[in-house]
Amino acid sequence: MLSAMRALGLSCLFLTACGDIEDEAESIGVLDLETQASGLAGTYTLGDASLRFTSREVESGIVDVVVSVHGLELTAIVDTLSRVAEIDGFAAGGAETQIVARDRELLAAFVAALADEVDVEASLAASTLHRVSSSWSQTPDTVPLQRSVAAQERGWSSICSSYNKYLTATHDDSNYDAFSPNSSSYAHVGHRAASTYYHVNNKWTTTVQDHKAYLYEYGACYGNCGSGCPGGSQTLTLDCLDHDQCVRNGHALASLWCDDEFVSASDDEFFAPKCSGT
Repeated sequence: MLSAMRALGLSCLFLTACGDIEDEAESIGVLDLETQASGLAGTYTLGDASLRFTSREVESGIVDVVVSVHGLELTAIVDTLSRVAEIDGFAAGGAETQIVARDRELLAAFVAALADEVDVEASLAASTLHRVSSSWSQTPDTVPLQRSVAAQERGWSSICSSYNKYLTATHDDSNYDAFSPNSSSYAHVGHRAASTYYHVNNKWTTTVQDHKAYLYEYGACYGNCGSGCPGGSQTLTLDCLDHDQCVRNGHALASLWCDDEFVSASDDEFFAPKCSGT
């Protein structure tokens, strides 16, 4: 059950937040896909950059994902039945490395292209590739690539029922605790818009705000576990809402102050169910 501090129960506080906002058409690169018996493989090219990928169901419910980007090899073994995953990443020759900004940019574009051109829910291999790649596209420089992701029973708090309502979202950092006014916002869950909008001085702006107390905010599928807005239904959870709030209010995506929110949201992104009708 959501904390009483979070649930506002408002379906659409400001009319301007409820209108459809057209996204500008933009290139999503070229996805070259080969469907195999156990999964899929292929390449994705955007301008001069490209990546390679495979995703195979090696045993019932167990998916092996490999994505190669800028000389970085990203791997994941995801057990969707036990809801545990082992992920890793290394440079050519096996040297340790990290995901950096240009890797995240290409991975985010790949995730968008995959969602746009493939029914990512058509197979377990496709769904897992999309979820894991989306997580990599948001991985901060300071989070180790080699780590385990595990979801215990009720390992996430779904907020599907709060779609199109405002909830309190929060983070902590060196200056503020979670639920401090300056680290908390009222976020409109799941609203599809190209950008995040902030209600400041009685008007909406896309100018990113820095720890302004209790702003109303909407857009960019706030609370969705993953990069941007998916082509289909969203995966909406409390941890993903808080991670969005952290990186949209005074911190960059790669900020170490949002590492704990990112790690907490990882099992949600890997395993939480999607919200129908979103």
